[in-house]
Amino acid sequence: MTTFPNTTPVSATTALNPLLAPDRISFRSALDHLQDALTADWQVFLRRKMPDTPEKLEYSHRAAQAWSMCFEALCEVRDLETAHPALRAAAVELIQTTPGSYPVSSRVDILKIELKRLSSLHFVGSDDGLYDLLFQAHTLNTVHSSNLQTMRAFWND
Repeated sequence: MTTFPNTTPVSATTALNPLLAPDRISFRSALDHLQDALTADWQVFLRRKMPDTPEKLEYSHRAAQAWSMCFEALCEVRDLETAHPALRAAAVELIQTTPGSYPVSSRVDILKIELKRLSSLHFVGSDDGLYDLLFQAHTLNTVHSSNLQTMRAFWND
C-alpha cells in the first residue's frame, strides 16, 4: 500500500552512489583478484612436494593467471584518472607486492603499514566506503605477508 504524498526520502539512495563509483568498483575487483591470487599461491604451496604432474602444473598456471589478473586490475585503478587519491595510492602500493616485483615479506610488511595509514585517514562507516575498501586491502596484505613467511619457512621441508 502506498501513501500520498510519497514518504520515502529522495536521498534514500545517495548512500549507495559512492559505492557504485567506477573507482570503488575497480578497486573492489582488484581486491577480489588479489584474494584469488593468494588462494592460488597457497594451493601451489600445498602441492610443493607433488611430482611434476599435469595437475601440479595446472595449479601453477592458475596462480600465474590469478596474479596477472590482479596486476592488471591494480594497474587499472592506478591509471584511472577519476579514482580517489587514496585508492590510487593503495593500488600503487599493492602493485609492489605482486610477483613481478619479487616481494619479500619485509617489503610487504612496510606496505602493510602504508595501507593501514591510508585506511586510517577515513573513518569507519563513512558513506564513501573508502575505509572498508582500504582496510580490506590492508587485511589481504597482512595475509600475503603471513603466507610469504610461512612459505619461506617450510618451502624446503
